[in-house]
Amino acid sequence: MQFNLYIFNQLLRTTLALTSVLVGIIWLFQTIRILELVVNRGAAVSDFLIMSVASMPLWLMIAIPISGFIAVNWVFSRILADRELLVMQSIGLSPLQLAKAPIALGILLTGFLAVNSVYILPASFGVYKDLQFKLRNSIPTILLRDGVFVEVVDDMTMFIGSRNDDVMRDLFIHDARLQDRIITMTAESGAFVERDGSPTLVLQNGERSERNAEGQSGAVLLFETHSVTITRSSSRPTERATVDMNEDTIANLLSPAAASSPQYYPQRHAEGHYRLASPWLGLGLALLSAAIILRGQIRRDLWPRRANTNIASCFLVIIAVIVTRGWVTNNTSLWPFIHLSVFVPIVLALWLLRSAQSGPHSSVDEGATI
Repeated sequence: MQFNLYIFNQLLRTTLALTSVLVGIIWLFQTIRILELVVNRGAAVSDFLIMSVASMPLWLMIAIPISGFIAVNWVFSRILADRELLVMQSIGLSPLQLAKAPIALGILLTGFLAVNSVYILPASFGVYKDLQFKLRNSIPTILLRDGVFVEVVDDMTMFIGSRNDDVMRDLFIHDARLQDRIITMTAESGAFVERDGSPTLVLQNGERSERNAEGQSGAVLLFETHSVTITRSSSRPTERATVDMNEDTIANLLSPAAASSPQYYPQRHAEGHYRLASPWLGLGLALLSAAIILRGQIRRDLWPRRANTNIASCFLVIIAVIVTRGWVTNNTSLWPFIHLSVFVPIVLALWLLRSAQSGPHSSVDEGATI
């Protein structure tokens, strides 16, 4: 029916616009930490953009269901004000028929969220965590200033005469990280590279000298190329030891054997069932909102009451999901409650739409009210 297609287009455009706004707001708050990390480590703008985009699938799991819920309320409020909804009801369309567009929107949102939860989120968040680890364990090259002695890591001081992009010239390095000797190096130029997960300074045309703890000089080495690994200690990790729950697969989250420790399994178990159930919020919130709006007589004087009921219902569903997730974290046998908190609103909304009756007398009352 053309009317349902018209409503669906309105709902989809509104949902996309609201999702963009919500993601933009979350982005402004969340990327402050990303920007601080990137700036302090002297990373490229591309690193900041990659981290910003890679974390978006996690935000979409929250923003999309809420956007769909708001879109249903917004669009139906507008078509009620334009009396389009009254005309459709007066020609005999039932609430379930009028709810076809919200149902289609909810199915579309749930389908996307399911793909996002199972495939996109783990892959993108893995990229985010890998880049975050790399930046946190990199040398803050932005701290290196021309003509200033800087302690890049504990017991290692560096001086550069000048700097041109990534190439540094006239370098002096004082390395006291080893207890039994002190190493001094000078070089005409040098640049940072990454080797085996650790930042490495490649020096060109220089001299390396050693002296022991008593101050006695040792060997002096003249070199054309020399590499210095910049680490805080010899035990510094070069790879991430753990995998974040958001980047793990649902199968691993639900498997006790995949947990690094038994104490982490309940939390991972709750996350796995949440990842399975949360996509259905796209359908649940949109469908519940449509059921509350369309049940009974569609009258403008009843709209404020129904809007308040809608908002309260949305909050109750979200709170139920959060509370049941907490229950499962404490007791893994309660995992069905996570799914019930999402599917009960869907079943309730369908029951409300199917049991609602509309007839010619409703249209007359509505016309008298308007």
